[in-house]
Amino acid sequence: MFDDANDEPETGWGHVASHDDAPAVIDTLLRLDPEATYTKTELSDEAGVALKSLYLDGTLDHLVEMGFLERADEEGEEALFSVATDTDVFAAAAAFDEAVAARLDD
Repeated sequence: MFDDANDEPETGWGHVASHDDAPAVIDTLLRLDPEATYTKTELSDEAGVALKSLYLDGTLDHLVEMGFLERADEEGEEALFSVATDTDVFAAAAAFDEAVAARLDD
């Protein structure tokens, strides 16, 4: 009935939950300028998540894989990311955000 903790997540929510800091970063991505690019440090600061945590558990790479972020050009040795607003995953997250906000405003 329930997934073994060592199994690959079977649902989209499972993929998000498999990285502890992913919800905070996704929440941040919904509010960032989609035309801008961000370093790992900037994303960490904006999300209020320790950079070491994002780096060690691969959260940003996971969010690229899921379609929340796009890897942009590198600035020196540091990768740059942009919000992937043109993906179905981002659109679904934005719709979910709006639906919950509307529900809580009732």
